[in-house]
Amino acid sequence: MVAIDSGSAVVATDNCVTTTIDGEIVLLNNETGRYQGLSGVGPDIWDRIQEPTEPAAIVSTLVEVYDVSRDRVANDVERFLETLAAEQLIKVDASPTP
Repeated sequence: MVAIDSGSAVVATDNCVTTTIDGEIVLLNNETGRYQGLSGVGPDIWDRIQEPTEPAAIVSTLVEVYDVSRDRVANDVERFLETLAAEQLIKVDASPTP
C-alpha cells in the first residue's frame, strides 16, 4: 500500500474516465478495467486533486466546509487517498518539490 502523509502531493491520474450519475462520480481505470464510485464528500475530494495538492490542504478546506473535527477529516482523507492510490487512480509524490 502507498503511504500518504501530509507532506505528500497527490493528483488524479490521466488513465481513468469519469462520469457523474445522480451526484455520484463513477471512475473507470482504463488500465485495470476496475470501477470506483465516489459519493458523499468523495466527489469534493476528487475535484480538489485534479491538480497536484497536499492532503493537508484538502483537510484544511474540508474542515472549513464541513462541521467535522480536523483529526477525523485527516484520518478519513488519508484512508480515502490510500484507497484511490491502491486502485491506481491517483499518483502520489512523497517528496514534492518546494
